[in-house]
Amino acid sequence: MAGAAGGLLAAAVSRAGGVGMIGVPSSPAEQWIDQQLEEVKSLSTPWGVGFMGWAVEDNPEPVEAFLSHGPAVVAISFGDPTRAAALAREAGALTAMQVGNTADLRRALQDDIDLVVCRGAEGGGHGRNEAGTLPLLQLAVSSTRKPVIAAGGIGTAHGVAAALAGGAQAVWVGTRFVTASEATGHRNIKVAINAAGLDDTVYTRAFDIAQQIPWAPEFGGRALANDFSDQWAHRIEELESVADEALRQRMVRARTEADVQMAPFYAGQAVAFSHEEQSAAQIMEDLAGYRAILADAARRFA
Repeated sequence: MAGAAGGLLAAAVSRAGGVGMIGVPSSPAEQWIDQQLEEVKSLSTPWGVGFMGWAVEDNPEPVEAFLSHGPAVVAISFGDPTRAAALAREAGALTAMQVGNTADLRRALQDDIDLVVCRGAEGGGHGRNEAGTLPLLQLAVSSTRKPVIAAGGIGTAHGVAAALAGGAQAVWVGTRFVTASEATGHRNIKVAINAAGLDDTVYTRAFDIAQQIPWAPEFGGRALANDFSDQWAHRIEELESVADEALRQRMVRARTEADVQMAPFYAGQAVAFSHEEQSAAQIMEDLAGYRAILADAARRFA
């Protein structure tokens, strides 16, 4: 959610009863950090912040900057969480880690991680493409007494109900909020996501290779399919051989201009449930319908 989930969205979600998360880019400017903190520092409700593990292993300064303002949750994923997790726990924050396979789960079960986030391949943005949300959730809840959070492909009240019935203590919803009125990003992104359906995403490393972003090969990204991904998503070795500074500049320009046919618009399969721009509070109200769904199921199967 880096690029969409800033302080404004996090604050809106937290005020609506959730725990809003700020997605931190790999190299955040000090001014950007200050702007996001301005939105959340006066909240009386919990909020959190998420980091790319590989980006903060050698530079924990962004972690320290956010910790100075008291986030309730710090998520460190996609890399070694050890150093950032130690800082977070010392500051009194809960630590979370996304898992996408059994090796990730084993790491998340170590003592420095408090919350296990089962992020299935259905999820948008970066992550593994090895297992779905439901199998991961079942494995995690049978392996630990730690709180387990389900993530990936959840975009409706029925999805929330299914995850909670499956043993999750909470759900992590991303794609539904990318088009929220409080989400940052170009309007082209929101229009494209609201127009997309279940079959309109692709998992690929092509966008990262074109931009020369140092994501580890095991962490591709799920984004809306477009002309660029149609051409290169399944020709990764060839793309690696031809990617150059000219292509990188073209991709940077495409992202700046929100060019829907070249730039990556990260979103998961839950695009199927996003059809119009809503406020974060409206989305939260919609998702809260899980209570009635679970109550009805309890009556029917009692």
